[in-house]
Amino acid sequence: MSYAIIGLINLLFQVFAALILVEVLGSWILVSRVRLPVWALTILRVIHGLTAPILDPIRRLIPGMGGLDLSPLIALVLLQLLRQIIVGVLRGR
Repeated sequence: MSYAIIGLINLLFQVFAALILVEVLGSWILVSRVRLPVWALTILRVIHGLTAPILDPIRRLIPGMGGLDLSPLIALVLLQLLRQIIVGVLRGR
């Protein structure tokens, strides 16, 4: 039972990490003013809506440095730590 839960937790964290990476790439594309189809913009808005609850508080705490937004990197590190803690607790370590 716990292996299934651990697998699900790992999957959820991997999906969220991928969403953060897509958010970063999407923001670079939008800044470069590449014209995207409406469906792609809609997907990027949905991804932004999913990642904003994690990234926005980090952005408020640690502002960008010279146009460099470190919040995705910090979020990925924090998500990895949280995943390790949760999986460790489930494994009884």
